[in-house]
Amino acid sequence: MKLTILPFAPNRVLRLYLGGSGIDRLCHAEPAVDNRFPENWIASCIEGNGRAYHSPGHGISKILFDGEWKDFPVFLASHGREMLGEKHLRKYGAIPAVLVKLLDSAEQLPLQVHPTQEDARKYLNSDYGKTEAWIVLGTRKVNDESPYLLVGFNERLNREIFIQECLAGKLEQGLGMLNRIEVTAGDVIIIRGGVPHAIGPGVTMVEIMEPSDWVIIPEIACCGVELNEKQRFMGIAPETAVGMFDFTVLTPKQIRARYSPVPMVLEENASGCLRSLISQEECALFSAVELQVNGKWELANPDSFGIGIVVDGKLDFDGIELSAGGNFFLPYALKQVTVEGKGHLILIRPPKS
Repeated sequence: MKLTILPFAPNRVLRLYLGGSGIDRLCHAEPAVDNRFPENWIASCIEGNGRAYHSPGHGISKILFDGEWKDFPVFLASHGREMLGEKHLRKYGAIPAVLVKLLDSAEQLPLQVHPTQEDARKYLNSDYGKTEAWIVLGTRKVNDESPYLLVGFNERLNREIFIQECLAGKLEQGLGMLNRIEVTAGDVIIIRGGVPHAIGPGVTMVEIMEPSDWVIIPEIACCGVELNEKQRFMGIAPETAVGMFDFTVLTPKQIRARYSPVPMVLEENASGCLRSLISQEECALFSAVELQVNGKWELANPDSFGIGIVVDGKLDFDGIELSAGGNFFLPYALKQVTVEGKGHLILIRPPKS
């Protein structure tokens, strides 16, 4: 196969909550509208069939190769060594072991928690939990409300009441037990398995996660849809599922200190700057860097593949041009790519093999 970056097709996925206009604005698409397709899944080998919609192949990525759109997991099955590398294949099989999304919210998402890898193996027969990370690209006010995230329990936590409300399916006091953190573009937060969280309205982000769709949503009423017990608790006994919450009490300052990595400059010259956003030391399940380019940059590809998103401007990758919102796969076997233009790129790496 010819070694180049391989662009992904747009892959909007239906969810329960309203959003998506921030993705339209990022891509300079008109009109920018909020609807029930608020996420664009990138490098996806899993279906996005959630609690309100089921369709074969929904959420599976397609990749451009030799002028044709190919089903991503099928393509990986036949080009695994060049795309993923032999070590990754042996350890994880012909999947990227990481899932990336563009996400935009126009309303608060339901309170939720994801399993750790230990809980996923124990209760779901899965090697993947769902630790995730958020890289905020932009924010906007919705109904005059400043954008925010709910992360971790605050000092108002009453564990007994919280569990009772989760089991009953109505959080009358529970939401007030979470830290409310206002965010701006550039914020990075790692949400480890077990940490309670909810994305507030008006946030556009890159979301990076283990490649699963495991989620516990305690509330019965979820963005206008009524969930049954199996949908809320993934088929696990409700008392067991609620026990997956990490009940550690933290202040917003402690949340930032524990879950927000400090960006670090890796390389800088007259043509741009490469910074680490999430290192392998900070999160062994994935890592992320950002590259600001104004000119020409020789991007070295280490012993790993990459999943890239252009989040601003227009960039040329050895003759393949992508504008803001464009995303691509950087094959393991492609050891260097020349990036030219003026723009901003985020590149995600998988766990170490």
